Amino acid sequence: MSQQLNTEFVIPKCTGKAFIVDQGQLLRVIQHEGKQVAGLIFLNAHNFKEQFMAEFSGGLSFFHPDHLGSHYRAGVLYSKVPYERAMLTVTDNPVGDHFLGPHCTKTMMDIWQAPGHRSCSDNFADALSEFGLELKDIYSPSVLNAFANVYIDAEGDGSVNIAPPRSVKGDYIEFRADMDVLAVISVCPDDISPMNDHTLKAIKIQIFDA
Repeated sequence: MSQQLNTEFVIPKCTGKAFIVDQGQLLRVIQHEGKQVAGLIFLNAHNFKEQFMAEFSGGLSFFHPDHLGSHYRAGVLYSKVPYERAMLTVTDNPVGDHFLGPHCTKTMMDIWQAPGHRSCSDNFADALSEFGLELKDIYSPSVLNAFANVYIDAEGDGSVNIAPPRSVKGDYIEFRADMDVLAVISVCPDDISPMNDHTLKAIKIQIFDA
């Protein structure tokens, strides 16, 4: 399928950005410098109450008959109950690392003994304000953390572990918008844990007309 670049921009480190992706367009989230996680939230551009739910999407992918029980990864991104509609589809994911779950918050930074440290909650709040929304208007814990190298210790006590990203400059994850969506992205400001290899970088965005 031929693709024509429609929009390209860089989201600086420790910031958030919200923008519209039209149905049928391809959204590519790219490592601008490498080893940087991007938290992704999606809303129906015409009904902000319809929102992406990461855990629900991962569960549906896990139980899908085409790959029953094979993995807990994003394939189709579904909106939360009661909508349960396909919002976006992952079309290319060469690295394959992402975490379907929460983003960093004030309380998480407090637990890590970094009170007052900027978090993804701050980035999302800033980005949502551009569209007249607040963090309380969305189901904020449900995020696709692109490039996050998070894993569960299946051989030990089941603890969740964070390792530095494996992705390098130029790596990307690509989505096809199955409806008009408001994409809200946080360039994760966590330099306390290994989430971003303790060095904060920017993220590049490209939107293609297919």
